[in-house]
Amino acid sequence: MLRDSVAAQRGQGWLIGFAALVLIAAVAAVAYTVIYSERNKQLPEPASLPLQQVSLNDDELQSLAETLVTAHLSEKGNAAKEDLQALGNTLRNLNHSPHQAAKTALQLLTDNNVEDAVKTLKALALNTQAKRDAAKMWVDIGNISNLNAEQHALDSYQKSVTLDPDNINAWNRIGHLARKRKHYDEAEIAYQHVTRLSDELSQTQALSFANFGLLHQSQNQYDKAITSFSEALRINDKINNNSGAASNHENLASLYRTTQDYARAEQHYKAAFDLYKSSHETSKLIEIHSALGSLYQGMQRTQDALKEYEKALALSQDNPNERVSAGLYSNMGILAQRNNDPDKAEAYFKQALALYQAIQQDKGTADQLSNLAILARGKKQFQQSEALHQRAIELYQQGNHPQAIINQYINLGFLYTAWNKKDMACDYWQKSLKNLTDSAFAMRKQRIEDIVKRDCKPLPAASKSED
Repeated sequence: MLRDSVAAQRGQGWLIGFAALVLIAAVAAVAYTVIYSERNKQLPEPASLPLQQVSLNDDELQSLAETLVTAHLSEKGNAAKEDLQALGNTLRNLNHSPHQAAKTALQLLTDNNVEDAVKTLKALALNTQAKRDAAKMWVDIGNISNLNAEQHALDSYQKSVTLDPDNINAWNRIGHLARKRKHYDEAEIAYQHVTRLSDELSQTQALSFANFGLLHQSQNQYDKAITSFSEALRINDKINNNSGAASNHENLASLYRTTQDYARAEQHYKAAFDLYKSSHETSKLIEIHSALGSLYQGMQRTQDALKEYEKALALSQDNPNERVSAGLYSNMGILAQRNNDPDKAEAYFKQALALYQAIQQDKGTADQLSNLAILARGKKQFQQSEALHQRAIELYQQGNHPQAIINQYINLGFLYTAWNKKDMACDYWQKSLKNLTDSAFAMRKQRIEDIVKRDCKPLPAASKSED
C-alpha cells in the first residue's frame, strides 16, 4: 500500500509541480544570464579578507555549527536537528572549497559574522558561470542565512532550484522551511520533488519517506507518520545505512511517546542507542540517554530517569556541551524537586543557570530563575522569589516568549497568596487571564478564573457617562 502511495506521489507530485518546474527550467537560463551579465552592477561587496584563514577538523566544524545554531536559533526537536545538519554540511563544504572566498566566509563565521559571510558567498555565487555549481553555493548561502533571516534563506533555496531544478538539497530545505511555517501544501510539493529525484532503495528514497513522516507528524497525523518513518527504516536497514536507521528509530520513539505507547518508545530509543554506540557517536549517545531520562521522568520512573541523566552527564565530561549539560542539570533539578529534596534541586538548578548564562542563552537562564523562584517560595523566602520571577520576566520579554510570561504571572499569583498579599496576587491572576486566550489552555484558564472568583473582589463596573 505504501509503495503504491509513493508511486502516486511520484506521479501526482510530478503533475502538481510540473507546470512550476517547466517554468523554473525555462526561466533559469534567462534569469541567470541576466544576473550574470549585470553582476558588475549588482554584486554585493565582499567582505575584506581577514588576516588569517582557518582550517578546521570535523569535530571543530561540528562544534562551530552547534555554537552558531545555539546563538541564533531557538527551535527544538526535528527543526533544530535539520538546521544543525544543514549548517554542518555547509561548513564542511566551505572548509574543503578551493575558493578563497569560501575560506573567508568560514573565517567570518568563526567570528560570528553571519552577514559578511553571506555577502562574501553571494559575490562568489554570482561570479560562478556553471549553473549547478552556483546552485550548490546558493544552498550554502541559504543554510547560513537561516541563522538570522529565514525568508532570505528561502529565497536562496529558490535561486538554487531556479538554476538547477534537480538540486535535491535545495528542495529538501524548501520543504523543511515550508513545513516549519505550516505551509503544508508547499512543503508537500517540495518533498515530492525529493521523491522524484530519489533512486529506488537509496538513502534519498529513505529520506523522502522520512520527510513525509515529518510532514504528517506536523499535522498530527500520527498513524501516517509512523507508517512513513517505518518505511524509511525498512529501506535504511536494507541498504545498511545505520545512521539513517538510527534517526528513524528516534523519530518513531518520539511519535510513540506522543501517542503514549511508552513501551514502543523505549524500544526504539534503545535501538537507536545501539546503532549510535556501534558507530561511536558520543554526542548522539548523550542525546539518547537524555531522551530516555525524559521518557522515564514522564512515566514517573524517577530512579531510572536519574540514572539516564547521570549517564549522559558522565559522557558529557569528555565531550563538553554546555547547552546539553544545562538541560540535564535542569531536568535533574525537577526530579529532585518532585522527590521533595529542595536543597539538591537548588544545586542542580544553579548549575544549569551558570551554564546557560555562560553561553548567553536567555530562555534557559530565565527558566532556571523561575525554577529557583518556586523553590524560594517553598522555603518562604518571598522577597527572593519575587526578585527571581521579575528577572525571569525581563528575559522572557526580551526574547518574546509570551506563554512563559503568563506562567510567571500565575506563579507570582501563588507567591503573593502565600505571602498574604492578596491584592497583588489578584492583580497577577487578572493579568494572566487577559493573556490566556488560546483554547489549548482552557482548563488552566478555568482554574485561574475559579481562584479569582473565590479570592478576589469583582472588578468595579464601568460607570455610565451622563449627558
